[in-house]
Amino acid sequence: KNSLVAVIDSYEPAISRKGLLNMATFGAPTRWIVSGLELERGLVLSREASVYAGRQAKAYADMTGHVFVLPQFASTRDDTRDDGGGGENGKHRYPEGRVIYSGVGADLLPSIRGKQTMRSNLSEYDCVRCEEEDDEEYADDGVDDAAKSHGRRLSDAHPSSSAEKNVDELLEDLWWDLSVADVYGTPGGFNGASETSLGAMAKIHDRIEVSLVSLLDRKGEHLEYLRYFDKSPILMIDRLGPKKEMMTLDLAPEVEDFRGRACFHLLRLAQLATLGYKVSVLPGAFAASYPNTREALCNESIRESSTSQCDCELDSESTIKEILMDEVKRSAKVAVLMKEVDDRLLNSQ
Repeated sequence: KNSLVAVIDSYEPAISRKGLLNMATFGAPTRWIVSGLELERGLVLSREASVYAGRQAKAYADMTGHVFVLPQFASTRDDTRDDGGGGENGKHRYPEGRVIYSGVGADLLPSIRGKQTMRSNLSEYDCVRCEEEDDEEYADDGVDDAAKSHGRRLSDAHPSSSAEKNVDELLEDLWWDLSVADVYGTPGGFNGASETSLGAMAKIHDRIEVSLVSLLDRKGEHLEYLRYFDKSPILMIDRLGPKKEMMTLDLAPEVEDFRGRACFHLLRLAQLATLGYKVSVLPGAFAASYPNTREALCNESIRESSTSQCDCELDSESTIKEILMDEVKRSAKVAVLMKEVDDRLLNSQ
């Protein structure tokens, strides 16, 4: 009953990554689909991700049109196991009570965020860092290595001029609050503030959806962020849309022409929000890379085959703009058509 679609080519990509995502989505036999995991970054799903996904699918069995985001982290440590007091020769075991979040440690969840042992910036830990192509620009400017490491593209993608949080930060903050509440039954973690009240939750979800839809206006910082966002979102998507007989696969597939390590990865999620999907997070489930998983993948073959280009792999800027405009128009037309159908149904009653 399970489906796996893969194309492996060590030297020349045979198909875009977004093409593979569409193939896997079409091949999956289930109503709910979880996709977007970047194995090439050493990311693995948390041990209980399938449990939380199954629970969420049952909870929303009679409610269509939802998409849940799983956050992604780069861990600075391999796991939370201790050596049982036996040193190097001791028997490794997980401390009692650390079943949920086995790669993180449920009882350490609040402090882990504060100590930043789970980093959100995955690019800092990539085997081949895409910003290396820009280092030459800084060579004669007296800029130190720390500044170089950010690169021009990632600076554009995460503009510092905006005082508001971007959608990735909003989603991650929501996930932390709900996950801590899920584990401990205490809204907002241990800070005593009820961050998960119904009113606050509604406002947070509204901000997330507005932030996503606004990315499609193709203006200034929104366009830069949409284009250079360098993580493939891991999404649990309902095939059934918010309107009856509206299918995710037909209306918002990945744009296969947008090939590249950082090339409009958020476009599909923004389109889903435009089409009326309710965007939230999947508490308790996440993906993370660890030093041992990253080291296992970062071999000479990967270094030779991975491109350092942190941009769309298309011929020209005009082609990129044309494809993006077509995608934005398509989403807008579908949204207008859906509203017209709803209005006709109401008037006919």
